[in-house]
Amino acid sequence: MKALAQCKTRLSRVLGPEDRADLTMGMFRRVIMAIRAAGVDPFWVVGGDERVRNLSRSLGANWMEDLGRNLNDTITKSFETARLRGVSALYLPGDLPFIKPGDIHQLIRSAEHQHNVTLSPARRDGGTNAILVPYDLIPYFRPELGNNSFRKHVGTAARMGVSVAFYYSQGMGFDLDDGSDIEEYEHMEPGLLTRLLGREPKSLNLTSLELR
Repeated sequence: MKALAQCKTRLSRVLGPEDRADLTMGMFRRVIMAIRAAGVDPFWVVGGDERVRNLSRSLGANWMEDLGRNLNDTITKSFETARLRGVSALYLPGDLPFIKPGDIHQLIRSAEHQHNVTLSPARRDGGTNAILVPYDLIPYFRPELGNNSFRKHVGTAARMGVSVAFYYSQGMGFDLDDGSDIEEYEHMEPGLLTRLLGREPKSLNLTSLELR
C-alpha cells in the first residue's frame, strides 16, 4: 500500500483528495475482509500511512513498513519473508472492489494439486492482480508488476520449468484505476461508490470523462 495521499491519482479528474482516500480505504477493507473470510492466516499488509496501519491491525492483519525501493522490490522481499517461514506467498493488491472469499479459495485450489505458480490476470493493460508462489519456488520467481506483467510472469515460470495455473474472475480481474472504471462499475453494481466510501461522494465529476 501507498500513503493515501499518493493513491489513485489517476482519479483526480473525477474525485477530490478526500474521496480518493476514502475510496482507497473502502476497497482495501473489502480485500482484507475477503482474506479473513477465506481463512488465510496469518497475512500481512505492507506499506501505507498511519490510517492504513490502524485499519490493518484493527481487522487482524499484520502490518509492516515498506520493505523495498518500489513495489516489485517490496513484493520480492515479502515473498522471501514467507519462504523463511516455510509457507507459500500470495500477493493481492488493495484495489479489488468486487473480490469475494470464494475468489481466494478458488485461487488457492488452482494450485493445490500441482506444484505450480498461480496467476490472476487484470482485465486490461496486461497486468497481474494475484500471484501465488510455492515457498520452495520463491527464490526463482521475481515479480515484475506493471503493464504487460502477466505475460512476463508466464515467461518467468516457463524459464523456471514449472507449470502455471490461471484463475480469472470478476473479483480478481476488475481493479479500479480511473474514472471510466467508476462509471462502468456503477452500471454493474449501482451504488458501489457510495458503499465503498461509506457515504455519498463529495466531489464526483464524471462529466470530465465526456470531454476526453
